[in-house]
Amino acid sequence: MRKEDIQEATNLGIARRRFIKGIGAAGGAAVLAGCGGQEAGDDDEEAGNGHEAGSGIETDEDELAQIQELAWITNQDLPVLPLMEKLAQSFQTTDNWEVPGSDSTDLMYYWPTEWLPRFGQWKATGDDDTLTLTQWAVPEDSQYNPWNGVEYAEPRRMLFDRFMAYNIVDAEYEGYAISDWEIDGESITLTVREGLTWHDGEDVVAQDVVNQLKLDMYSGGTLRDFVDDAASSVEAVDDRTVELTLSAPINSEIVLGLLQPTRLVAKDSEYGEYVERLDVADGDDDEVEIYGELTDWAVDEPIGCGPFQYEDADSQRTLLTKFEDHPDADNIDFERVENRHMPSNDARWSALQNDEIDGDATLFMPQNQVDQLPDHVQIAEIPRHWGMGLVFNHEDDHLGQREVRQAIAHVLQRDLIAQNSGAGTGSKLGVKYPSGLTGDFTNRVEEEWLDGVVDEFEPYDPDEGRAEELLGEAGYARENDTWVDGNGDPIEIPIKVPSGFSDWVSAVETVVDQLDQFGFESEMLTRDVGTYFGQDFPDGDFVAGVEGWANYDQAYPYYHFDHLYTGGEGSIQDAANFPDEFEVPPLHDEVRDGDAIDPTEIIDELARTGTDESDE
Repeated sequence: MRKEDIQEATNLGIARRRFIKGIGAAGGAAVLAGCGGQEAGDDDEEAGNGHEAGSGIETDEDELAQIQELAWITNQDLPVLPLMEKLAQSFQTTDNWEVPGSDSTDLMYYWPTEWLPRFGQWKATGDDDTLTLTQWAVPEDSQYNPWNGVEYAEPRRMLFDRFMAYNIVDAEYEGYAISDWEIDGESITLTVREGLTWHDGEDVVAQDVVNQLKLDMYSGGTLRDFVDDAASSVEAVDDRTVELTLSAPINSEIVLGLLQPTRLVAKDSEYGEYVERLDVADGDDDEVEIYGELTDWAVDEPIGCGPFQYEDADSQRTLLTKFEDHPDADNIDFERVENRHMPSNDARWSALQNDEIDGDATLFMPQNQVDQLPDHVQIAEIPRHWGMGLVFNHEDDHLGQREVRQAIAHVLQRDLIAQNSGAGTGSKLGVKYPSGLTGDFTNRVEEEWLDGVVDEFEPYDPDEGRAEELLGEAGYARENDTWVDGNGDPIEIPIKVPSGFSDWVSAVETVVDQLDQFGFESEMLTRDVGTYFGQDFPDGDFVAGVEGWANYDQAYPYYHFDHLYTGGEGSIQDAANFPDEFEVPPLHDEVRDGDAIDPTEIIDELARTGTDESDE
């Protein structure tokens, strides 16, 4: 499976476990995580359906100091070692289709196959009236209830509209299902797009949006952390206006990042009864029971609001047909979208090489396979603000020691690991300053996020002498070319990795080789994707594992640190048994006093910083 689909399903599972474990203990931007920008735009521009977009990410001094403090804690303690940042390869065929050029910012919407047809930028130039894409799950076994999460099918991308669009490079939000919004202190007003219609002919109304927001909060979404009560915090003012009341002002960058990626699914006639029952639930047990009914419900014939509607599905493909009443229907000049069942990267490589599909939104393809593509298949590279990291289980006797983690960081050659993982594509870049910050492709880490303090940060350049010094300080010695502790026991570092992620497997092979050469006893343990993400990693059944160290598609650092440090069952913090507090001297005395710090305290402060101005 594609990593992003695994992550989305995993996030839904995490949300459910968090909900059942303790209602209201949300944590993380996982459920409502969306897109983020690579570069800030220069000017405000009219965007989407009349909304005046922001000009990218701007930070004040207090905000930047908090971001740098979180980066400092990560850099000094290394609870996770970020190894690489990635660009996503996105494929489009151009023989029968007109699409933007591979270097166009018009392609920088995630996913391109989802947005370009809506914008009228993926057009048929021949007789083909069917856009052929792919899906991982067996079509006839797929379902479309996002709160279920099991076999949540990829055709959802054309069936349901997102609240907003986001250009990853220009860092601009654009109205979509929510055509306009206003953030004013503790109040957020959302306007439903005029003319938006459900596929059964009913108008999309504000109550549908209310249902969506409430169910996301009831499922453990981050917005629940910012309201006093999920039941009373959202209301439909009229048919097209929704009012969301916060417990206190929130950084607008966080608000928009939480709202933007939400898909509008919760049609009142379908999901309204669950909202009504959850709003008046009699205690936690009653709420858990109601939510359990929702998550057990499998929707196999969805009523969507997107530009294509569900037609049918069999064992090989899902068929969607154009919905003529969608506001963007006139932009689309083909009649069908077909999602073919292709549950492996190899099958997709072959399909692109043999003109069996018309594109793939994001798919890792090594250079030796890229070389076999026809000339009419173009590849765009989309920034993801994400990448593979090495996660250390802090309950391990060796990896639980900071000096050992720091020694490992000095042993590993991150540039080589990224190069081997990228398999000649240039789509991976070794992290220069392991700190939880993304933006290495455009030097934003050094020039923006760490501006003024970059010289304080440890780059952990390959330095075996420094690694040996750190291990000596921790009481280790080298015996017969192997590092052992005071009892003569070797430092063993087995690394688990999902076998279906070929680029991650290549990266871990390189990691293991470098650790072995230095004198650690390391090996790679491959696990099938479902077992790894469904059992091993969330259960903490690993000494070292691999996972995305950043919250993909987000440029704003809040999301990455929230992803790393906010606890809850199934989170990285929970799986890797991070301590409640880290002992790291402060970088900025005005941010915190003393060495002991729970990073979530600064994360919570960051969410409330920079809220003086309203967005309109």
